[in-house]
Amino acid sequence: MTQYLHKTVITKKDGKLDSQGRIINNKTDLTVLNALLADQPATRMDLCKKTGLPRTPIYDALTRLILRKIVMKYSTPSKSRGRPKVFYRVQ
Repeated sequence: MTQYLHKTVITKKDGKLDSQGRIINNKTDLTVLNALLADQPATRMDLCKKTGLPRTPIYDALTRLILRKIVMKYSTPSKSRGRPKVFYRVQ
């Protein structure tokens, strides 16, 4: 069993379980989830640097994790012009 901060990722023979007991079989999803658990909140670019994965697979993994309600997405208000930074964190 591997423990990260306040969440736990449990290794089983049939796959990996998150702290709510849901099975995560996708290796990219697990890599992104473990990177988020180690240091959150993080942007997509932060996750690219930490995991060494291209941004498209990271974006796809984050979308799957958001749909499973494991990760949440938010942005902070900014006084400067342009798009605000988008952060991700584990719920």
